[in-house]
Amino acid sequence: MAVRTEGPVRRSSRSREGTRNPLVALAIALPVAALLAVAFGGWGQFASQADTMLRLIGH
Repeated sequence: MAVRTEGPVRRSSRSREGTRNPLVALAIALPVAALLAVAFGGWGQFASQADTMLRLIGH
């Protein structure tokens, strides 16, 4: 395998159309995560762990 040592380095330029703002991705992912947490009982587990951590910090 040969290593290229001459010439300009080409970097792929992503068009502005293909990028997505991270806040948009977050706005899409959070409702889905909340729905899955409620559907599979994860919300109760989260509340239980949060309560335990608050007691530990308050102790």
